[in-house]
Amino acid sequence: MRNLIKFLIINIILITGVFASGGIGGGGIANIPQGQDREKYHLGKAVFNQDISLEKQANVKLSDQEERLEYLQGSLPNTEKRRVNLPDFAGKLTEEQLQALEYFVQVRFNVKLPEKKKE
Repeated sequence: MRNLIKFLIINIILITGVFASGGIGGGGIANIPQGQDREKYHLGKAVFNQDISLEKQANVKLSDQEERLEYLQGSLPNTEKRRVNLPDFAGKLTEEQLQALEYFVQVRFNVKLPEKKKE
């Protein structure tokens, strides 16, 4: 009888330990924004994944875009740095597309970009 009780107690401890030892989920994708920011997020995602064709833009400061895109490239995780080269987009993005790309990178990869100074 004692052996049966010991056996049951050990089994209960082992079974509850097995069920309680599940991993903690983490490091998942950030929540996709709702409302107006949703369009901005999806435009940035399309630019990032090169789902839209980019053509040379007139009236664009190439050096400013290169600087912003190089900063974004540096803030990406290593796996993404090997997959996409953001400075190649310099001169091909409208201001709206560039802001959407920055927003996408901020949300998707949890990156804090420096505040823009108002001129």
